[in-house]
Amino acid sequence: MKNSQLISWDLQLFAEDELAADETTSEDEINEETKEKTFTRSDIAKMIAAEKAKWVKESKTEIEQRIEEEKNEAARLAKLSEEERQQALIQKEKEEFEKEKATFRQEQLLVEKGKRLQEIGIPSILASRIHGNTAEEAIEDVKSFKAEWDKALKVAVDKALLDSVDNPLGSGANKSEVNPFAKDTLNLTEQGRLFKEDPERAKALQALANKK
Repeated sequence: MKNSQLISWDLQLFAEDELAADETTSEDEINEETKEKTFTRSDIAKMIAAEKAKWVKESKTEIEQRIEEEKNEAARLAKLSEEERQQALIQKEKEEFEKEKATFRQEQLLVEKGKRLQEIGIPSILASRIHGNTAEEAIEDVKSFKAEWDKALKVAVDKALLDSVDNPLGSGANKSEVNPFAKDTLNLTEQGRLFKEDPERAKALQALANKK
C-alpha cells in the first residue's frame, strides 16, 4: 500500500516538473519571439541615423560628380584658343538673346490677346486662355472663344432668370403674356411659332410652365 502511494507521488512530481519545464520553454520562446519583433528607441535612432548617413553620402556623391563635370568643362575650354573662346561666348550671348526675345514676343502677344478680348466685351484677364503663337492664330482663337463665351453666357443668364423671377423674358417684358406651354393656356400653334422664331425663349417658357 505504502509502495503504491510512493509510486503515485513520484509520478505526480515527475509530471509537475515536466509541465514546469514545458512552461519555461514556452515562455523562453515567447520572450525570444517578442525580442525579435520589438524595436527600442535606440534601434529606431540607429535606423534613422543610417538612412541620414545614406542620404548625405548620395548627396555628397552627386555634388562631387557635378564639380568634376565643371572641372572637365573648364579644362576643355582652357584648351581652346582665344578665338574659339570668343566664338563660344558670342554663341552663348546669341542664345540668351534669342531666349529673351521669344519671352518678350509671348508677353506682347498676351497683351494683344487681352486687347482683342476687350474689344468684344470679354475681360482681358482671360487672355491666357487664348491659344496661338502668332497674331493671326490668336485672332482665330479669339473668334472661337467668343462663340463659346456667348453660348455659356446665354445659358447662365437664362438659368438665372428662371431661378429668380416668374417671367423668363425679363423685367421689361409683359408679365401678363400668355404662356402657350402652360396647362391652362396651352396653344400648340403658338408653341410651334416660338420654337421656329425664338427657340431659346420657347425653351424658357416651357421650363417655366413645367416648374408651375
